[in-house]
Amino acid sequence: MRAREYDAIIVGASFAGLAVARELRGEVLLLDRYEVGSHQTSACGTPLWVLEQLGVKESVIQVHARAVIHTPTRTVVYDASESPYCTFDYARFCRGLLERCRVRFLRTAVRGFRAGGVETEDGCFEAPCLIDASGWHRALVGSGGPRGAAPPALTFGLETEADYAGDALYFWIDPAILREGAAWLFPVAGHSRIGLGSYAGASKLRKPLEEFLRGLDVAATRFHGTYFPAGLGAPTVGRVFAVGDSAGHCLPLTGEGIRPAVYFGRVCGELVQSAIDGRIPFDRALQAYRARVFAHRRAYAMLRALQWAVRRMPATWLGPLAEFGGRPAIRARWWPRYLDFGK
Repeated sequence: MRAREYDAIIVGASFAGLAVARELRGEVLLLDRYEVGSHQTSACGTPLWVLEQLGVKESVIQVHARAVIHTPTRTVVYDASESPYCTFDYARFCRGLLERCRVRFLRTAVRGFRAGGVETEDGCFEAPCLIDASGWHRALVGSGGPRGAAPPALTFGLETEADYAGDALYFWIDPAILREGAAWLFPVAGHSRIGLGSYAGASKLRKPLEEFLRGLDVAATRFHGTYFPAGLGAPTVGRVFAVGDSAGHCLPLTGEGIRPAVYFGRVCGELVQSAIDGRIPFDRALQAYRARVFAHRRAYAMLRALQWAVRRMPATWLGPLAEFGGRPAIRARWWPRYLDFGK
């Protein structure tokens, strides 16, 4: 039986895949093993302007104008009022974005890459444009894909929800809580998403997370965890585009993945649509996408270097480093650029 043909196939229906899908027209197939918006593994915190640009501001739960960084020796507050962050409802975000896409969604597990298409539990589908937005699993560009590319370094995060209110995004960089990692607390209107992230990719974080929660005098509910690559990987593998965690788009050090996934997803979608319309050759779309991604290599390398340094420096240096970054003259050089990345 001949495989059904599409103009483009997107594997993965979370932040990156939906951002790509939003830019596409024509015969487009969006695949995911879960229903859209049903499988949250993110703390769901990102700049408010991201949701405004995407047209899903209705999913916002709470807006935050400050980021508070706790270190072993001091606490540093960063003012984000000029570009506030927000926490949001994952299901409403994803379903709202899907409503703005002109694609066919199919819930099915993807078994892997096949020449010119993908193989799923519901059969084989073909398209000239394939986009892997499947996350760290890298369903198409991993070892089973075309000339499988080595994955970027993995960070692991474990999170729970608890009854804890607050009015800022809170971070802890303290080896006493987690060596080679960080903790976070993101308030969401009366409760909070609280988690630990290991820069070293250590996945056994439940015990240190429970100890951290006891220090806050709160109890965990259910836990969820995932890996997220942080550090640019290959943006294309063969003739497949990689977006979001499939390409290591999560920002090192801060672990912020939503904004880069959306940004590079939109870049990818615009170029793929140009190829579908015949305005540029497909090979040129691949080349242009690689160039757009690698234009940010310096910024990623700097964040990666800071992550490396934070993992290794004495604990007593962490507070002064955070305070130094917040000095007006220093902050003016990097903070606005960071907040506006992806605009």
